[in-house]
Amino acid sequence: MIVEQPGCAPHLFEASQLATKSVIVYSDRAEVKRLVTVDLPKGNQEIIIQNVSAVIERQSVRVDGRGVLIQEVQYQEVPMDMTHETDKIVEIERQKIEVENERFAIEDECCSIKKRIDVLDGVAAQISSGPASMGFSGQCSSSIPASGSQPHLTRRHTVTGQEPNPLAMSQNQMSTGFFFNHESLDNLAKFLGYYGDAVRDMKKELRKRQRESEQLSEKIDHLDRQLDQLRCLAEYDSIKRNISIVVEMEEPGKVELYITYQVYCAAWKPCYDIRASSAEEEEDNGASVQLCYYGLVEQNTGDDWKDCDIVLSTCSASLGGSPPPLSTLSATLNTSRSTRRHHASSAARRKAPLSVPSEEDMGFGSFDYNEIVDAAALHRWHNGGVRSRSSEENSVSTQALESTVSTCFSIPRAVTILSNAVEHKLLISKSELSCAFSHETVPSRSTSAYLSALITNTSQLPLLPGAAAVYVNNCFVTKTHLRLVSPGEEFRCNMGVDPSVKVEYKAPTVTYDQVGFMSKSTLMTHEQLISVRSAKVRQSVKITVKEQIPKSHDDKIKVSIVSPEIKSSSSSKNSSPPDARLNKDHNLEWCVILAPGQHRLLPVRYTIEHPASESLSYKFN
Repeated sequence: MIVEQPGCAPHLFEASQLATKSVIVYSDRAEVKRLVTVDLPKGNQEIIIQNVSAVIERQSVRVDGRGVLIQEVQYQEVPMDMTHETDKIVEIERQKIEVENERFAIEDECCSIKKRIDVLDGVAAQISSGPASMGFSGQCSSSIPASGSQPHLTRRHTVTGQEPNPLAMSQNQMSTGFFFNHESLDNLAKFLGYYGDAVRDMKKELRKRQRESEQLSEKIDHLDRQLDQLRCLAEYDSIKRNISIVVEMEEPGKVELYITYQVYCAAWKPCYDIRASSAEEEEDNGASVQLCYYGLVEQNTGDDWKDCDIVLSTCSASLGGSPPPLSTLSATLNTSRSTRRHHASSAARRKAPLSVPSEEDMGFGSFDYNEIVDAAALHRWHNGGVRSRSSEENSVSTQALESTVSTCFSIPRAVTILSNAVEHKLLISKSELSCAFSHETVPSRSTSAYLSALITNTSQLPLLPGAAAVYVNNCFVTKTHLRLVSPGEEFRCNMGVDPSVKVEYKAPTVTYDQVGFMSKSTLMTHEQLISVRSAKVRQSVKITVKEQIPKSHDDKIKVSIVSPEIKSSSSSKNSSPPDARLNKDHNLEWCVILAPGQHRLLPVRYTIEHPASESLSYKFN
């Protein structure tokens, strides 16, 4: 419904030209607040905001007025006047023809320059080949007149309207002793000078014209894209979206209206930079890492957000003026996946039709853009296709983001974000988080010592699931993915290889013996030596070393660890913690603290006894 105000023309504003005061970006949309400033006379006045975003949520429009009484607010969709759009298309096509004509003219000039260069190259090639009648002694043949004789005259006449061939004349002249008088040598020098200057200038002009032709081609491509956009707009989206605001003015004056609405095709996600330093003096002051908290914002709403305040929110956007309904939360027992598949396949067989459905029945191949009647449906359709191709990591991140406490992050500076679907990295905060560094190595797989940090989130902000780039000593090391970390919670971050810790894995020694009297058994003894050394000058290093020990799943196979001695942590209350232990994966694990420059050897020795008539095989679980 359009409100008509007799005797008063509406005040028209383009939505894209309005100042953007603030934008709240959610995980699937954004809430945009724009400012309208206008001088209004006394009485009822209508303000129309034209051409708002095509992905607007029609139920989200709100208006806040100062110094004015708001009578009515309406979201309008009216058919677009295609006459203006057709005029735009005609104008762009005219510009395209003009640019194409310019490019054709330049291409003709390039062809002419190339032909002139070819002519000069041909003359130079003929001169370099020399006259056919010249002998190796430098004397001319008897047919060439001597110097000082009557000059050779070439008769020029026209036969049936044909002009004489200048190249043939030049050849004839060269055959009469071109190289054997001073005048000819002077002419040769002049020609060579002219040839060099002319070809250089023509090639320079040719390159210039070719660059101009390339620029005109890019301009034509840009005009083609504009034509495609206008034609697609006329074909698929011929609706003009307006917001009509009717206000009542008691006195003439200046009015400020804040129009707020939600748009789809906008989102944000968190990402982090974790920066650590291995400086020697950090141990005295307590180790810490710097965490830079960023928000990656992208939008393709059709409108640019220029110099506005940005708020990143994990909340769900609200619509209307009433609270959302709260449904019943039911608790059920999870059934196995195979059972669900069995029931689903049984139900499908019971409901299967007698004939195979066609593509039209299934909805394939019959998609029509015009069936998407609003922005919400377009957003759901677009996200459905994207989510079907999303990775498992993104799915987990989305679930964790939805389950976290609602949080808002305000960007402390004005930001400009263009509608180009390009990610903009906005800094949320920088924090120094306390941590404890440790090393870990698995020498049988890799002789590198890997640094990791157990970091405590000492900030007041929750760390949302997202990608993190790790830097050590200002060098990029790796990328990882953070889970949801609440304030005060710990998380571990891997920081790559530490070259200052050296690990050496010696070649193992394996021996076989026969044991037993009644029943013969084979006793295999495996000996291994692991060397760890710290090259640090002041810092001590806490390193965990892991080594595989075979685990028996057969009573006939007996595995015994000879070295190191496996102590029970509950054997004595006053004893020190065990130096080596078996973890839950039945792997030998040392927790070693190396002093600066310390070198330590870790011996491994175990035996495996099995029947002599049978052989051993190993597999990884």
